Amino acid sequence: MKNVLFIAYYFPPMGGSGVQRPLKFVKYLRQFGWNPIVVCPEPGLYSHFDESLADELKEIAPDIYRVKAKTLFHSTGSDSKRIDYIPDFITQKIRRVQRLFLFPDNKKGWISPAVKECFNIITKTDVDLIYSTAPPFSNHIAASEVSKQSGIPLVLDYRDAWLNNHFMDEMFDWQKKKMKKLEKSCLKQASGVTGLDQFMLKGMKEVYGKQFPECKVISHGYDADDFKDHTSSSLDYQEGKLNILYSGLFYESNQPDVFLKGVSQAIRNGYFSKGEVHLHFQGGIEPRVKRLIQKLGLADVCTNYGYLPHQKAVANLKKADLLWMISNFSSEHKQIKSGKLFEYIGSQKPILGILHKGAAAEILQSYGGGFVAKVDSAVDVATKLHTIHDVWKKGELPAAKKDYVEQFDRKGLTGELAAFFDEISSMSQPRFS
Repeated sequence: MKNVLFIAYYFPPMGGSGVQRPLKFVKYLRQFGWNPIVVCPEPGLYSHFDESLADELKEIAPDIYRVKAKTLFHSTGSDSKRIDYIPDFITQKIRRVQRLFLFPDNKKGWISPAVKECFNIITKTDVDLIYSTAPPFSNHIAASEVSKQSGIPLVLDYRDAWLNNHFMDEMFDWQKKKMKKLEKSCLKQASGVTGLDQFMLKGMKEVYGKQFPECKVISHGYDADDFKDHTSSSLDYQEGKLNILYSGLFYESNQPDVFLKGVSQAIRNGYFSKGEVHLHFQGGIEPRVKRLIQKLGLADVCTNYGYLPHQKAVANLKKADLLWMISNFSSEHKQIKSGKLFEYIGSQKPILGILHKGAAAEILQSYGGGFVAKVDSAVDVATKLHTIHDVWKKGELPAAKKDYVEQFDRKGLTGELAAFFDEISSMSQPRFS
């Protein structure tokens, strides 16, 4: 069994979408000959604490080394505590201020403690490979430093693009140059890179050219075990109505306005009545969105469950009639930004994606049970909802293609990652110097 030093800032007992990919890789890697040694922060203040993920981690029982991260929400090193919901407009302002001073991100204070702990591990354990998943990109800085000093091959995993990320659009030229220098230094040290889709990796290759390491697409996915779980659903299913569910938070890049306006317009146009549809939200709704729901007259057809443990959230996916998602990113950013799509796919339920052209839209079009609406058109959303409602009334909602769905099973994806690890670990040093 080979050992991989697995650097992940987001890890249980923290909840949220950023935890799923590293957790599921850790769950299955041993089945493919790799023992993960996890380096992550000590518990601190979390906006989402998920007991179901903490319990799952206990069952996996990997080697975990937790360090004091010295970041805003982990500075105390205290027991895990959940912090109240912070309005998105406040978090946006905080992020903009932090981006002026903290490079590569607001987790910079975690780099030094993580590097120190990694070397403590290396002195006691034979490590064959270093793996880092980002964001935060501070993970990659830490991992590349450990690789540089130890000579251990490095694989960098990108859940989001770094230089080609939409948040770079808000930065000054001097900030972009600094970010490019940081990313270039990490890639120079890396022997391999994994990313969610071909659009992401292609964009990076165009920037860095020959300096770009060996790369492989390993998409987000779903864990089939989660969908076998017998956790009871908490969804307040409305009989005789089309039950539509959104799972997750709303950020500045995926606000629900066009969807809600599309529902309102569909009702005004007579496509269906308010009594024929119900909207469910799990993850939390900020006050601005609640006001919009009131303004559009949809309050009596909406239920907000707030943040739910992962297993309950998955149970609700299975019970709903239709799932929906939105990505308002510029059409220039075609890569997949959310793992939500793949959890939806795991449910094998019909999905409405409000999306630009790109990887996510292509996946939905191949899925079998997918519908795609334009991100800037409430009219198009209303039209798609009309179509969906009509086929639902007839009991003819399209089914997912099971053979297509199975390619996104987390266990199989972990097998692909392990095979890539085997390839990279055979190299005695980073491929590019």
